Amino acid sequence: MNLLHLKYIVEVEKTNSITKAAQNLFMGQPNLSRAIKDLEKEIGITIFKRTVKGVEPTRKGAEFLSYTKAILSQINELESLYKPCESDVIEFNMSVPRATYVSVAFSEFVNSFKEEREINIFFKETNSMGAINDVNNGDSNLGIIRYQKLYESYFLSFLKDSDLQYEPLWEFDMCLLMSKDHPLAHHEDIPYYDLCDYTEIVHGDFQVPSLSPSEIKKDFRAKLPSKRIYVYERGSQFDLLQRVKGSFMWVSPIPQDVLDHQNMILRKSSAGSLVNKDIIIYKQNHVFTPYEKLFIEMLKNFTKTEKATRELR
Repeated sequence: MNLLHLKYIVEVEKTNSITKAAQNLFMGQPNLSRAIKDLEKEIGITIFKRTVKGVEPTRKGAEFLSYTKAILSQINELESLYKPCESDVIEFNMSVPRATYVSVAFSEFVNSFKEEREINIFFKETNSMGAINDVNNGDSNLGIIRYQKLYESYFLSFLKDSDLQYEPLWEFDMCLLMSKDHPLAHHEDIPYYDLCDYTEIVHGDFQVPSLSPSEIKKDFRAKLPSKRIYVYERGSQFDLLQRVKGSFMWVSPIPQDVLDHQNMILRKSSAGSLVNKDIIIYKQNHVFTPYEKLFIEMLKNFTKTEKATRELR
């Protein structure tokens, strides 16, 4: 059954005229009449009858038309839900790590829109494997994943097997985030062993991929502090760092204005920090929208600024 033929008969019913319907449909009257006859032959009923007022549905035709209009209405609803967005609607969906610099860039990104624009945005904070799964199954068009450099070969191999593309975002040393009132705050470089008596805040769903014993490399973070608090949403981490005496967290670099607002500081630990990488992932043949390009540009601008700032210190 041809979907166009269904649209044709609805237009004929609306105008009570094959001639007028043909004009509205920008087609010849003979072609429209032929399409209706083909449909009638296919379903085995006469849809329209001629009257002095034009054409009107037969009893069976009216019944068939009621089902036809219901079907077309559902099709229109499906199209409105899943068809590509119009140019005046901003569609954006992304899965990212729980990183403050990403949320700051995202806020600036949203603030750059004109107020009258319609916006449909899905911004999900998750771990690296969650972001990979989201991009793989189409829940997110883009993702950012974070991994320690020693696991890079695993992640890149996993992305290749998943038919996902990637591009580097930046590479950085993890920093220690703590309150300005932390007992170790006066140190610019904190030895890792000095942290053992303090409480570490950790994202509870952090996932390191399962590696075979031969692939696992021993690192100096194997001896973790005995005091740990696992959190599952980023909003609580600043409250805990402010209120739990001596607490700290390993994080990526954070903008200074955020640190000042939260009464926090960043400290390095040259004897304990591991090199991490953030990379952007997407499906093969993904076509970047202008808004995706803008957001990525904002992210990269932050990383360049932060890198330059660190080099000046």
